[in-house]
Amino acid sequence: MKSRFLTACAVGALIAASALSTVGVAYAKDTIRVRLAEYSTKTGPFFKGLAEKYNAMQDGVEVKVEHLPWPEMQQQLVTDISAGTAPDISHMATRWMAGFAKDGALAPIEGLMSDSFKQSFVPTFLDLQKQDGHTWGLPIAASARGMFINKELFAKAGISSAPKTWDETLAAAKKISALGDQIYGIGVQGHDLDTEGYWFYSLWTHGGAIIGENGKSGFASAEAIAATDNYIRLIKEGATQPGVTASSREDLQNLFAAGKLGMVLSGPWLNKQLSEEAPNIKYEIAAIPTKTTSATYGVTDTISVLDTSQHKEEAIKFLEFAFNDENRLEFGKIEGFVPVLNSMAKEKFFTDDPNMAVFLEMSPVARFAPLVPHWEEMADALKAGLSQAYSGDMSSQDALQKAAAKMDELLAE
Repeated sequence: MKSRFLTACAVGALIAASALSTVGVAYAKDTIRVRLAEYSTKTGPFFKGLAEKYNAMQDGVEVKVEHLPWPEMQQQLVTDISAGTAPDISHMATRWMAGFAKDGALAPIEGLMSDSFKQSFVPTFLDLQKQDGHTWGLPIAASARGMFINKELFAKAGISSAPKTWDETLAAAKKISALGDQIYGIGVQGHDLDTEGYWFYSLWTHGGAIIGENGKSGFASAEAIAATDNYIRLIKEGATQPGVTASSREDLQNLFAAGKLGMVLSGPWLNKQLSEEAPNIKYEIAAIPTKTTSATYGVTDTISVLDTSQHKEEAIKFLEFAFNDENRLEFGKIEGFVPVLNSMAKEKFFTDDPNMAVFLEMSPVARFAPLVPHWEEMADALKAGLSQAYSGDMSSQDALQKAAAKMDELLAE
């Protein structure tokens, strides 16, 4: 009897242990790590709220959101990929994507997406995520750029309309700078993130190209030198803020929000900053001034699935949730970017606000940075050259030839 009893107890214990083990498996959730950069103070709370809503709908998956400042994103991702600690999903600048894809760090996702999901995106923006026959990510944000104009400073300076050419811009900026009281005509960026982007406005409207028809760098073309001299002329004639080579994009936007800058070239996110920080600033948005060509800088940011992820299908399901109409409209209202979904392009929030609609109108002349490996190194060489040219330490031609030589070296790798 004792033997039978012990046997029965042992069997019972095994059954109980098995049941507990099964319960444990049933409630163990796969974790999907999502890393995002912060566009504003509202980016983090928005995506954390999104994850909470998604997690409440799931039994076997838990999405965890991580945030980093933009300047740390690229290097941290490189470090984590090398260490084998990369997230499942990562936000990145689209211009970084080509390098990560070439290194095998990203998962091609065209086979993971449904046809309806693929077709929901504005083709121009989705096509930028494709290379070598694969789709390496989704366009999480997009923007074109325009010229923000302080209407009160224009009126005080006796300027009746937005300048359409760079010569008209110089004339207007000099009149505004002449108002004194630490008021400046136009901002020119010479420092930090996106310095090269601010130069692209002048490059493209002077008829230049980043990569020439011969496949080599366009940094030192005649058009590129003229584009650089265009900004140097603004600097030398006192039409810009002081300390151009120390001025970041945020510095210029803050000057404009403070009512101290007549013109600044920026994107739709500045609308959001102005509505929150400077609601009394009266402004309008015009096209980028031209020399020979109409153009604006178009930019997308990408969200990709990492190749090391063990949960690629689950990652795509979360992205499909994040990109549904309700969530994308809320994101658009929070951050102020132009729509990446066809359905959002028809929303009144974008079409009825003239300060948003203008960016949609400029999209047909948008140009983009090239999707080539080593782009950030090329951009760094260009920034260094621009700093030397803007400060007068080197001629435009010599500074740009140095940057072009570095770009050609990297293109050949």
